[in-house]
Amino acid sequence: MRRPQTKMGPLGKGAPAWAGPLVLGLLVVFFYWDVIFGHSIFVFVDASRFFYPLWKWGSAVLKQGWIPLWNPDAQFGTPYFADPQMAYAYPPVPLLYCVLSPLNAFAALIILHHFWALLGFWAFARREGFSTKASFLGSLIFGFSLHVVCSSWTPVALLTISWIPWVFLAVGKLWRGEKNAFLFLSLFWAMQLAAGYPVLVYLTVLAVGLELLWKFFQQGENTPMGFGSRLKILVGAGGVALAYNLSWGLPFAQLLKLSNYQNGAGRFQDLGWMDFGTLLSPFDQGHPLLPGYHGPHYWVSTYFVGLPTLCLLVWGGLRLVYKKASWGIFLLLLVLSLGVLGLDGVLRAFLPGYSLVIHSGYWLALLVFWTAWMAAESAESFVEKFPALENRMLWEGTVTLTFLAAFLLSSFTGAFFPPWALGLSLLAALATPFFQKKGARWGGLTLATVLSLGAAAHSVNILLDKSYYEAPPSTLALLAKPGRLFFTPPLLKEAVMLQGNDMEQAYSAAKEKLYPNWPLGYGKEEAPVYNTLQLKSSFDWTFKAFQFSARHSRQVLDYLSIRYLFGKNDFTDLKKIAPEALVPISENPAAFPKWYSVKEAAFCLDANGEWLREEGALDYRNQCLVGDCSKVGRYQTRQVMTASCKPDEVEVNAKGTGRALIVSSETAYPGWKLRVGDHDRDMETVNHSFRGVVLNDGETRASFTFEPLTFRLGLFLALLACALWSGLLLRPLFTRRGRE
Repeated sequence: MRRPQTKMGPLGKGAPAWAGPLVLGLLVVFFYWDVIFGHSIFVFVDASRFFYPLWKWGSAVLKQGWIPLWNPDAQFGTPYFADPQMAYAYPPVPLLYCVLSPLNAFAALIILHHFWALLGFWAFARREGFSTKASFLGSLIFGFSLHVVCSSWTPVALLTISWIPWVFLAVGKLWRGEKNAFLFLSLFWAMQLAAGYPVLVYLTVLAVGLELLWKFFQQGENTPMGFGSRLKILVGAGGVALAYNLSWGLPFAQLLKLSNYQNGAGRFQDLGWMDFGTLLSPFDQGHPLLPGYHGPHYWVSTYFVGLPTLCLLVWGGLRLVYKKASWGIFLLLLVLSLGVLGLDGVLRAFLPGYSLVIHSGYWLALLVFWTAWMAAESAESFVEKFPALENRMLWEGTVTLTFLAAFLLSSFTGAFFPPWALGLSLLAALATPFFQKKGARWGGLTLATVLSLGAAAHSVNILLDKSYYEAPPSTLALLAKPGRLFFTPPLLKEAVMLQGNDMEQAYSAAKEKLYPNWPLGYGKEEAPVYNTLQLKSSFDWTFKAFQFSARHSRQVLDYLSIRYLFGKNDFTDLKKIAPEALVPISENPAAFPKWYSVKEAAFCLDANGEWLREEGALDYRNQCLVGDCSKVGRYQTRQVMTASCKPDEVEVNAKGTGRALIVSSETAYPGWKLRVGDHDRDMETVNHSFRGVVLNDGETRASFTFEPLTFRLGLFLALLACALWSGLLLRPLFTRRGRE
């Protein structure tokens, strides 16, 4: 019997090819041990305050058999499927949420994609011709860099980043002229785009273009396929990837100009030299768990890839070892990641769509990938050439200067970096040249890297007990009646920065105060809410409408169906409840129903919100504004009841006679269809933002359904892309059968 062939692996000579991925998987299990086998869960920043409650809301809709196209509980109603951050066109999200509880699905997405990033770099490096040991080391550098580890705080960023090495694996196939290059490149690109962070995909596309240009100028036409043929495949693969994502992409493009999506650019700051200092000292800007930290989202502001990795980069640069990875692209990515250099402004003027790159730190994912790529190449040369005294001296000097610079910077800034990890990593790095066997030198390099990266990465793997999600906030018991929750502007400002004696107390307080978006995870409606596709004009109703007078503010609360007001207020007719609660809560006994009829409609085209001022303010119980002058006039009132209400469908019954105008406080995004009785009809937009319908005498029933044509068209094109992939996958099978 023939023995199965084995390849060199990170466990030693003769180890099977799967040994490397197995060890990487075990490292991920060890890193997330408390989540997998304990009782901990991810909570930091947007993980708990945005993604968990919104994904949980979507899973509840999905398990009832509906596609979550629309979220009626957020900001008077917002698109859900069309929001790229919901990632519902990304198969792992709906699949995991279908078969697992929301808590387990949330944890599984993060853990599995962290492993997918490590496995992707392993597969990429092996296909590029690196040894198993170099591939393993590069995977550690990429997968456990602080940028990647901290991406779990914004899960869709981690999901998107995890596909970067797989995309470049497919690009390598394209360059080598392999037959399946088109299939893999289009599939991997499609999944990366669906994963929920399109800006990173755009940067990946730019980096792919740079890589192919570098290969072309380096190798010319001495390859199986010409440049023109590669370009056609590249464009075709990108087109198929885009086609798959049009199910959410077309509705997103349609709704983008009406939403507040592009306003996010104002919330970020460019990186500076102190952020760049994290390359040597990961917490020179402060550790996120220590008091006084007020930096940007940490995952877009830390460069730390381990001090031994920097030593490898410097050593490789001095020895001119880089043949597989482009050091020029690495330097360009490094420059682009630093907004302090001001190149973003130039690029925004010349590159289409570059204005969507709202933070220079978004380049860090690609920079970290290139760093791991170059470190793997440097490490191979480093181990092979080590017997020479010149190489040993160069390495010892590089290590000494790098670690000394890191120590001095950490001491100057008071950075939170364990001295034991720094010291042991230094000893392992210094000892490596004196090992005679290559395996021992690989072990020294790996140990030094793990010690340097491990302590920093473990400190930012920020978890809390699962009961944080499992136990509902006690505040919910006080909110017995249906209706929207509203947060006063001062309270919203307070919610931006969590406060407490420690992390657990700060996050527990945020949960009990039901800061956005917590109510969505427990079946409550809220406005305002942080959502990238809020209807832009609805901001007038959540902010501007409350800036003019107490009288008008009080009327608006009623009209918007606000049942509970969180935060201090001076309204004397609201019922104060739970004085012992962490935040003042008031109940509004006069909140309007979401659908009712008015007596009069006035004409107004003003879209700047000036009509919200008290002068000439409407009596919202009896009046509304319309943009169609033919609808101006007097109407009969009716008794309006909501007959049925689903996430993307509302049916109202209006008992009475005469011509009636039914109005609502539910947003009028494009895509809503109106059917009165058995006939389709145009929907009215009332008060600039909300849905309404005119019912003639004898008409008593109206149905609103969210059926965006762009979704149907996009879904059809996505299915065509899936059919193409299926055909490409099955073609070898049919070809083989035909030959037989």
